[in-house]
Amino acid sequence: MASGSRHLLSHAGIYLVARGVPGAMAFLAIPLFTRLLTPGDYGRYALVAAAAALINAMLFQWMRLSLVRYLPACQDDPVRLKSTIFTVSLLLVLGIGALGLLACLLPFARAWRPVILPCWAVLAAQAFFDLSCEYSRAAIRPWQYMGLQLVRSACTVGIGALLIVLGAGWWGPLGGLAFGMTLAVAYAFSRDWADVRLRIDRQMLRKISVYGVPLSLTVALTVVIGTCDRFLIAWKLGENAAGLYSVAIDFTCQTLTLLMLAINLSVFPIAVRAWERDGPGAAREQMKSNAALLLAVGVPCVVGLSVLSPGIANCFLGSGYREAAAHLMPMVALATFIAGLKAYHFDSAFQFAHRTIWQVWIVLAAAVANVALNLFAIPLFGINGSAGASVLAYGLAIGLTIWLGRRHFALPFPLRPCVQVALAAGAMALLLLPWRNHIGPLALAAQIAGGAGAYGVVLIACDFLDFRIHAASRLARVLPARNTRLTAGPAPVAFASLVEPK
Repeated sequence: MASGSRHLLSHAGIYLVARGVPGAMAFLAIPLFTRLLTPGDYGRYALVAAAAALINAMLFQWMRLSLVRYLPACQDDPVRLKSTIFTVSLLLVLGIGALGLLACLLPFARAWRPVILPCWAVLAAQAFFDLSCEYSRAAIRPWQYMGLQLVRSACTVGIGALLIVLGAGWWGPLGGLAFGMTLAVAYAFSRDWADVRLRIDRQMLRKISVYGVPLSLTVALTVVIGTCDRFLIAWKLGENAAGLYSVAIDFTCQTLTLLMLAINLSVFPIAVRAWERDGPGAAREQMKSNAALLLAVGVPCVVGLSVLSPGIANCFLGSGYREAAAHLMPMVALATFIAGLKAYHFDSAFQFAHRTIWQVWIVLAAAVANVALNLFAIPLFGINGSAGASVLAYGLAIGLTIWLGRRHFALPFPLRPCVQVALAAGAMALLLLPWRNHIGPLALAAQIAGGAGAYGVVLIACDFLDFRIHAASRLARVLPARNTRLTAGPAPVAFASLVEPK
């Protein structure tokens, strides 16, 4: 367990860098775009991006999830799996493009024509970009994964901002996003997909469909929970309100989801390999560390975003967005954490046991509840009511997942690390609360540094994941080796070369 924890921490650190560097660039895009776009334009951009994400999740996610699950088992003949997934993806992209072209020719769809083309361009590029990223993840190539993400983020920020300045308006970020993903796909194709053939293996397609389609429906319904509120707000309150709400959602999710996703990206492929090689017990040990690490990065983010929301909004967002974002961030952070804990830990019970259909019914119930709660809360409480509805919907989803998932594969949830994280996060909150109303950039930087320091000190004092034991054993190995080199010096090597026969 100790060796496994060290390995997972190292692997998670690589993926944190792999997602963190591009994520930081994408993070910077939000304050930049809020200064270049009006709330109405940002709302249109966010709605088109949300629609593309929803269609992408419904039609393509099942193949990417199947690639991660089955590539380790197809090492002897990966071309059959890759060719099937690539061909089906290409046919779907072309089919959606044909439907979009047909829709543009219909008179009643005239108002949607400016939206259809950018939505299809983003969807097509994202389908193959995400497929390339998941292949890098399944093959455990975190640095290639980082390169693909970095190209996308750099183009989204740089080219997107340039297009806005040149007068493209809300089209600008979408154009930069599509260009960046296409450029990354061109690089990945030559390395990983050059051996594919345009053919579909029916047996392989049947296998990945049984596993992946329920997961795809699950992801699609999760996207419905995360995006339907934007469309309902736009319907009930207008595009300006949707823009204000979208900024708070995007900004908060970028931070928290990035950290939790880095843990899942590193642990789940290793857990799958452990399951295939050594059985359920080995996978359960890997997932125990997964739960502890998710808590360790998620809980302090929720506390920090909740306590420091006025300063964060003041320093990062445009003036028209700050007040709404400061009120929304605490609830959005809580909802994002619950959703991440469900998706990146408890959903694995169904995936290990090949019972992914249960995820569909769980998320369907949560999606229906979310729509109903939004329809009730938006007229009464505005965009704040929508954020509260998301918290309740995700709470319902994770409760059902834990209850039903244990029937198929009991995932561990270590109590000791949970208590340690709660103590450390509580100490951080007590330190930050008196300084909450200091909202300048220097004050915010000091608050983040002080809070992170307090959290880390308490976590180390509690010996989280046996950190002190690992550090002491490593120090014990390093110091004797260094002392030996200092006392022995180069003389023994030289003497040995004299007395040993040539």
